[in-house]
Formats: sequence, structure tokens, C-alpha cells
Amino acid sequence: MIVWINGAFGVGKTTTAGLLAKRLDGAKLFDPEYVGYLLTSFVESPTGDFQDLPLWRHLVIETMTGLDRQFPHTWVAPMSLINPAYRTEILNGLRNARVEVREFILTLPEEQLRARIDADLVDTKARRWRQEHVAQAITTFATLTDAILVDASLPPEQVVEAVAARAG
Repeated sequence: MIVWINGAFGVGKTTTAGLLAKRLDGAKLFDPEYVGYLLTSFVESPTGDFQDLPLWRHLVIETMTGLDRQFPHTWVAPMSLINPAYRTEILNGLRNARVEVREFILTLPEEQLRARIDADLVDTKARRWRQEHVAQAITTFATLTDAILVDASLPPEQVVEAVAARAG
């Protein structure tokens, strides 16, 4: 099973995923971003975003399907999928391969999200990128009905408990 932690850039997916992987018995963390880093060491994305490379989306589906089949335990994947077409392609690709996927979207009001992004002192290089994608994330996630929304304004431990309670 894959527990996909989705949400805007800077909302707290990585923190949540790391704590969740420790909380769920036998769970492992897999960050699809590393597939992007690997891929862009060989090819360049014309847009600067590896998610725009069809090969990245394909490799994420294949890698996660392989992990699920060959190392069957819960995999926790923190990754923003704010392009609706890419989200559908990846999550349906996994489901079509008979991988159980439970998607959780961490949400924050826009002002709170922007303040959190600005307050992040760990990854300051990503600040501008995150801020530039807030509107698209809010628009994308506001219309979804097929994922579980989780209030990310709670302390991280409570966010994790909310996800764990519904992750099965």
C-alpha cells in the first residue's frame, strides 16, 4: 500500500511523511523527488520542473509499483502533485497496476501557508518556487473529492495521527 501525502509545496508533507513512516508498523519512506533528481542529472526539463518530464511520471509509477510488489509493506510518499493531469496519471497508473493508494492532502488557508513558507529556514532556496505555486495548489486541491483532506494547521504529531487513523 502507498500512503501518498499530497499538498502545496511547503505545507509540511516531508515532516508528516517522516513521522508517519515511524508511526506505522513496518512503513518505509519513498520520496518521488529523488527520482526527479536522478533523472535530471541525465536530462534537462525544458520548464525546469522534472514533473513536466513524462519519463519522471512513468518512472514514479514503475518504481513505486516495483517497491509495492517486491517489498510489500506500507510506503509513505510525500509529493506535491498540483497539476491535475499529472496527479491523475500517477495515481491512476499505480491503481491500474493494482497498487492500493490512499491519498491525503494537507491543507492550510493561503495566508497561513504563505507565512509557513516564508518562515522555513531549512530550505530557503525553495521559497520563491513554493510561493509561485501556492495559487495553483489551492485551486487544484479545492476541487478534489477523491482524497482525504487533513488540516495541516495542527501540530505535526496531530496531523500524523489524523493520517494514521485513516491510513488503515
